[in-house]
Amino acid sequence: MNILEIITKKKNKQELSYAELEYAFMGFLHKQIPDYQMSALLMTICLNELNEKEIFALTDIFIKSGEVRDLTKVDGVCVDKHSTGGVGDKTTLVIGPIVATCGLKMPKMSGRGLGLTGGTIDKLESIPGFQVELTEEEFWAGLKEVGFVNVSQSAKLVPLDKEVYALRDVSGTTESIGLIAVSIMSKKIAGGARNILIDVKYGNGALLKTKEEANAFANLVKKIGEKYQVKVQTIIDSMNIPLGNNIGNALEVIEAMDILQGKQGYLTDLCLKLAANLISMGYNISYEKGYNMAQEAITSGKAYQKFLKFVKFQKGDITKLKVSPNTLEVKSNEEGILKDIDAHKIAKLASQLGCFRNNKEEKIDYGVGIVLKKNLGEYVNQGDILCTLYVKDVNIKVDKECLKCFKIEGGNI
Repeated sequence: MNILEIITKKKNKQELSYAELEYAFMGFLHKQIPDYQMSALLMTICLNELNEKEIFALTDIFIKSGEVRDLTKVDGVCVDKHSTGGVGDKTTLVIGPIVATCGLKMPKMSGRGLGLTGGTIDKLESIPGFQVELTEEEFWAGLKEVGFVNVSQSAKLVPLDKEVYALRDVSGTTESIGLIAVSIMSKKIAGGARNILIDVKYGNGALLKTKEEANAFANLVKKIGEKYQVKVQTIIDSMNIPLGNNIGNALEVIEAMDILQGKQGYLTDLCLKLAANLISMGYNISYEKGYNMAQEAITSGKAYQKFLKFVKFQKGDITKLKVSPNTLEVKSNEEGILKDIDAHKIAKLASQLGCFRNNKEEKIDYGVGIVLKKNLGEYVNQGDILCTLYVKDVNIKVDKECLKCFKIEGGNI
C-alpha cells in the first residue's frame, strides 16, 4: 500500500478499507508514516468525514493497538464518563469523588488539552506532585482504596490514540465527529468499563458546533457500544458559555474543590445531573434516588474528603496548588444585563495567556487563566469587574479582546 494513495482516496471522498486504515494509522504509530502525512490524512477526514463502516473499523484498530483492561476482577460496579470537551469543563474532578463516595468504582483515563478545550490531565498536573501515570499495582490499589483513579493514556492502553490525539491537537484536526467518536470509545472500551455516560457538548465553546452534530454523535457512540456489548448513555448539553467561572488549569481545580464544598450554580447542577445518571446506571435505580445520593455525598462533606484522598493517593500535594500572583481586573465600559459570555472567545483569550498548547512540545502555564465575576442575567454597572485575569506578565494588553467576550444589553448608557 501507499500512504499517498490512501490520502488521495479519502480526499476524493472514497471509502477506506479496514486494511488501508490499519496500514496508515498503525504505520504512524510505528514511526513509518511521518507527522506531516498523517496530518494530511486527518485533514481529509475532517473535511470529508468517515462513514460508519470506517468508524467501526478505525475504533477496532485503535483498541487492538494495545491491551484491553479486564475490570471483572474489581469488587464492585465500575462506571465511566466522558465529555466531548468544553471550555472550563472540570466535571470529572467533581463527579469522580461523588460516585466513589456512593460506593461505585470509577477508573478514568483522560487526555490532555485538545484545541481550545482544556484536558483533565493538564488540570491534574497543575497539582504539584500529582502522578497521572500509575503502575498496574497502583491502579488496582487506587480503585480498591479510593474508588476513583484518574490516569493519562498509558503506553499499553490504546497507544495509537495517544499519538493521534497529540497530533490532532496541534494540526487543526480536532473537529471531526468520526475521529472524536473513535478516540473516546476506543479508550472507554479498552479501559474495560461496561457502563459509560457520554456528556455530549455542542456550541461555540465545544468541539461539536450544532445540536444536529451532537445528536449524530450520540447515536454513533451508542452504536459503537452495542458492537462491544457496552451500555452507553448520552446527555446532550449546549456549550455556548464556559462551564463554571474558572478557566485555566489550577483555577479549575480550585473551582472543582469549591463545588465539592457546597458552591452552588449551573456547573454544580450539571455535575449532580451527570453523577445521578451514573449512580442510576450503576445500581439500576431511579434517577431520583441517584440524585439524592449524589447530593448527600456533597452536603455530608464526604465527596470533598474523597477528592483529597484521591489526590493524596496519586501523590499530589493540594496545599501547594498555586495560581499566578499577577492579576488584571477587566471592568465593564457599559451597563445593562449580561446576555452572553462567548466561550470560544474566552478560550482564545485563555490560550493567549498560556493555558493551552499550540504545538506538541509546548509547555502550558498551569497558574494562568480567567475567573468570571459576573454570570448570565446579572445586571452590570459601568466599572463593574467582569473578570479577573491571572497572567504571567502584567504588561499583557488584552482588555479590548476580553471585553468582546461579554454581551451586555438594556442599559441606560
